[in-house]
Amino acid sequence: MTMRSARRTPADLTTPGIRRLARPGARMAALGLAGMLVLTGCSGGASDQDGNDAVPANPHGITAENPSADPTETEAADARADQAAVGAAAERAASFGFTNQVSATDTEIAATREDARLRQTNSSGTTVEPASCKSPLTAVDWSPILMPAADASRLDFGSETFAGTGTVEVASLEDTGVVEDHLANVERLVADCPELTMTVTDSNLQQSTFDFTARTSAADGGGLDSGLVWTRTPAGGGAETTAQVLIGQTDEHVVMVSFIGDSEVAGEEFTAIAEQILAAAEGAL
Repeated sequence: MTMRSARRTPADLTTPGIRRLARPGARMAALGLAGMLVLTGCSGGASDQDGNDAVPANPHGITAENPSADPTETEAADARADQAAVGAAAERAASFGFTNQVSATDTEIAATREDARLRQTNSSGTTVEPASCKSPLTAVDWSPILMPAADASRLDFGSETFAGTGTVEVASLEDTGVVEDHLANVERLVADCPELTMTVTDSNLQQSTFDFTARTSAADGGGLDSGLVWTRTPAGGGAETTAQVLIGQTDEHVVMVSFIGDSEVAGEEFTAIAEQILAAAEGAL
């Protein structure tokens, strides 16, 4: 993948250069969350021939343009801070060729929050070896939009040539302690549980077992507070899934940028892209 530095202005978000895409029929899969993928697999994704979740080339099934979804200049001027920051991140993502973009609705964000709440109150469907690693693994099931009282925005983005998904989330910082706890949980997971095995039992009592590794991202941008890379591989062989998740804070907001796909998302190029998208969002706040 070749990075391109072409710069777009906010007005360009209403032109055909950035494709505002039709939303899939099903509720948006939460592909970018740092922990949700770890605990539940790639929700809404395709399955491989062994029945394991896999990351499809177009994870959201978004293919048709939807011009009516384009924001107007008036809407951009009236945007909340989190919305403006996601808009700036969208521009930067598009400059790298990620022009397939879809925003989460308030309804989708509310549903994602409820899903996360239910998982946290009932994690019995996931077993982990060593057992002591279940707590830090479960604890990283968090992202900015999950803060219940926060103004929050989310954008998923991709391209025809990238077999994965990028995500940016921005939320108002209602409780700094929540973010501090998450950053500490990430450090704990990397330090104490860099390798583990987890088994997930779905609602049909079907079990999937994965080998899991976690490490610190190589990202070192000035606005970065946390960087996590994790890889999940079906036990016994199968398609590997890798994610890189970066989190940064300003005085009043928290920003997350993530990529999920194959091993390339943890490489130098995607790390640099994620850092620049994070910086664009933080710079708009």
